[in-house]
Amino acid sequence: MTMSRRTLLAAGAAGAAAASLTGCAATADTGPDLAAAAVVPKGPATVRWWAARVARKDGGDLRPLLVREFNKKYPHITVRMIGAPAQTDTARAALATQIASGSPSPDVFMGDSVWPAQFAYNSMALPLRSLVGEDYWRRYPGPHVEALSYEGEVYAFPLYQDQPYLFYRKDLLRKHGLPVPRHWEELADSAAKVQRAGDADYGFVWQGSVYEGLTCNITELVADAGGSILTEDGKGITFDGPAGERALTYLRDLVARGITPKSVTTFIEQDSLDAFTSGRSVFLRNWSYAWGVANNPESSAVAGKIGCVVRPGFEGERGGQGCLGGWCNYVNPHSRNLGAAVAFARFLSDEGGQMVLAREAAVLPPLDEALQSRHVRDSDNPAFSEAHRVRLVARPVHSPHYPAVSKAVYTRANQVISGGSSVRTALASARRDLRAALKGEAL
Repeated sequence: MTMSRRTLLAAGAAGAAAASLTGCAATADTGPDLAAAAVVPKGPATVRWWAARVARKDGGDLRPLLVREFNKKYPHITVRMIGAPAQTDTARAALATQIASGSPSPDVFMGDSVWPAQFAYNSMALPLRSLVGEDYWRRYPGPHVEALSYEGEVYAFPLYQDQPYLFYRKDLLRKHGLPVPRHWEELADSAAKVQRAGDADYGFVWQGSVYEGLTCNITELVADAGGSILTEDGKGITFDGPAGERALTYLRDLVARGITPKSVTTFIEQDSLDAFTSGRSVFLRNWSYAWGVANNPESSAVAGKIGCVVRPGFEGERGGQGCLGGWCNYVNPHSRNLGAAVAFARFLSDEGGQMVLAREAAVLPPLDEALQSRHVRDSDNPAFSEAHRVRLVARPVHSPHYPAVSKAVYTRANQVISGGSSVRTALASARRDLRAALKGEAL
């Protein structure tokens, strides 16, 4: 269903101005009451938080602890948790229907960091920049704030971030006298050498199915080659340039050489992780959570034999980049408890909530102070201790039609990997698809 765009920014600004001049709250006709949203209520209030499970280091759920910490500061605000699906597309579809209809519940909802443009365009998230001040956003990585922004406004409070790493069999590299790869070309050659010796079935596994995970892989590989999918403003197409060609050619050649199995065209995160933890692959590209699984003797045949480093780059280019992932908290513009909702969402992004993540979570806090804390940097999990070295790369999320943009990328990339299309033909087709996606046309 296509929803018409509302003038949320203009209406919100008008409502705030009216409130400041007359002392009256903005009406429903003028949009959300930003003046009320900026004030924490002094009396009892209830916030309904729609959120998926947040993993603790011990395998538990961090959400109850976060709520308890919030209530230490705001004991008069009750937070009622509403369970949400962890799968981004399922969650987005459920929320789009509910909030676009004007429902005041949930007051705060946890969502993917790729949603802001779509939710802002369709008036389904409260604008936040003016509520907290410009200095507030300088405490987070620039790419993270950019991903949560649309047309100069910020629409979500950061909760946690994720980023990918290169996992490798250090025992096999040591056996064959091979260094940890410094660039992608070296990785391919090293993987092939181990395979030829019969020590691994696969050289390198990643996520190549027709879904969002392939867009992540492509986005960072194109960045590794010095390019991007779209221009910075999200309106121009750059994917079909030399960087896009280099990225797709590399992935195609991995499959053609047998370094990556042909079945990668159906691989999502779990499939690639299974191939690595079973001992079948030398290298793995996956998100930070993979370390805990791959180095656990109860879930992995290669525990104690693996290493984890930031992703390499292409030869002649700078490495260390990684696609930005993660989840954040949005405020429902139709909430009847805007002040309490903003206070709760903001707390989880401030020191109070973020230091809880730094100490207890199996995910990374984006707040600079927490990310640089000893709890993270001294962790025995290299996905945490190496986090500050990753150069974050955002997906092309600045279009309100991002789901179609992503589909254009992963569909054409999968055709190249599977051998169903040449690189240049796929890039030309991707350009046409992206042009249609940016216009809001169905693919």
